[in-house]
Amino acid sequence: MQIIPVIDIKAGQVVLARQGQRHNYQPLSTPLCRSSQIDDVLDAYLNVSSFTSIYIADLDALMNAGNNHALINSLFSRYPYLNFIIDSGSAKPLYRPPHTQQFTPVIATESIVKQDLAKLKQDSDNFILSLDFSAQDTQMGERHLYKSPDLWPKRLILMTLGLVGKNSGPDLIKLADYHHNYPEHDFIAAGGVRHVKDLLQLKKIGIEIALVASALHNRSLTSRDIEQLN
Repeated sequence: MQIIPVIDIKAGQVVLARQGQRHNYQPLSTPLCRSSQIDDVLDAYLNVSSFTSIYIADLDALMNAGNNHALINSLFSRYPYLNFIIDSGSAKPLYRPPHTQQFTPVIATESIVKQDLAKLKQDSDNFILSLDFSAQDTQMGERHLYKSPDLWPKRLILMTLGLVGKNSGPDLIKLADYHHNYPEHDFIAAGGVRHVKDLLQLKKIGIEIALVASALHNRSLTSRDIEQLN
């Protein structure tokens, strides 16, 4: 089971996400890390476990309110052993890692249309598509993108924004349904993970990767728990 810690950046600070209400996100201060500076948060995560990938959402870019490209670009040289999975709302963001394995772009259904996704898939399979569901659990973007495996890359995120930071558990039914219907794809759970029991449930239904933030920050998912999963 692979755990990928999540960092949401807004106005140069790490914020704590909750149910997709991006305008209301506040600078992070948690039992895991009292600082909202990105290096401090990264170091706090790496003190929990030797994670190899980190997911970053550039909220300013996603809300068309500027971007954090310079800050994110500065991470590649300081953390050369990490792969940064980055969602900035663009298929061609301005990131310049020294090594291509340091960066995997994410494009979400809220940010792309069918024609652009088809072209992106034709050019490269080295991206992750995020199938986004709103706080009301509605599809965010063109509906046919959610049932078009011919347009999908190998890896997809199932992002249920209404469960982010809610402490109510992941959407096991939706995840199991996608895994069952599209077994040739790898699905990444996003939203709702509370503790190791949730991760074991995900593993049981065939989901081997999860994005996690709140459970790490409130210390309900510990180093020992993560060791237990491997």
